[in-house]
Amino acid sequence: MWRKDAVRAHLGDEDFWVFDSRMVVILHFDDQDVLGDLEVITEPAAVLRYCQIRDAAVHVSKPYDQFAAQLCQH
Repeated sequence: MWRKDAVRAHLGDEDFWVFDSRMVVILHFDDQDVLGDLEVITEPAAVLRYCQIRDAAVHVSKPYDQFAAQLCQH
């Protein structure tokens, strides 16, 4: 999902990965979209919030093959 689509769906604009529903790693990018650093979150309530965002994103996102097909069209 493009970042602008996530914002439009009220999912925020953070890039993150959820690992085993116990740890979240937030990816921080600079203004040129270059990865700057990573932030590890293990506090259960915060991890739960990111799991909920991930689950909501699944409902509004396109399957990978459809998203990848869009990339080839540009």
